[in-house]
Amino acid sequence: MGVSLQAVFPESDWCAVAPLSRIDWLPLEPAVVPQAVLGWLAEQGSLTRRLRAEAGDLSVICLQQGVTDDDPGLWQRQVLLLKSGRPWVWGLTQAPLSTLACYPQLATQGEQPLGDWLFGVAGATREGLVWADLVADPALRQVLAAWQLPAPEVLWARRSRLLLSGGDCTITEVFLPDAPLYAGGEEKE
Repeated sequence: MGVSLQAVFPESDWCAVAPLSRIDWLPLEPAVVPQAVLGWLAEQGSLTRRLRAEAGDLSVICLQQGVTDDDPGLWQRQVLLLKSGRPWVWGLTQAPLSTLACYPQLATQGEQPLGDWLFGVAGATREGLVWADLVADPALRQVLAAWQLPAPEVLWARRSRLLLSGGDCTITEVFLPDAPLYAGGEEKE
């Protein structure tokens, strides 16, 4: 592909997230995660579809996409999913270039939610769904401050692998402070 990782909207107020620190992902266990949060973290289908079911317009800002400098065999895309102009989810999609060779459409979604294509046209299935609290991650704390979002007590995230007939990709989704799973002051138990 030969494309370097670049900021797609350098003139915007939104900035890309620096690489995350090492994350200890945990299996989803109802005894550990509050019920209201579990419904969002355990969603097996398209998070895009779930977000559309909530009130307000859904929009996507592509923050960055391309081949990473750290791993020239890895393509990635960072996006913000917004509802009524408020950021609800930061998403990171990572795919080996072999998957991109089979599915070049992965890199042409622009400001379209990737879930529409993955769960529609591509027929992806999800496996290995795990979660973490990323409130202490320095890159996320820095970008939340830059985005002028409040520093939460907990920052719920999930990660999974999406299987396609000709490859796979990994999706990391961080639920930002305005996301509905924080309604009611749910905290990690």
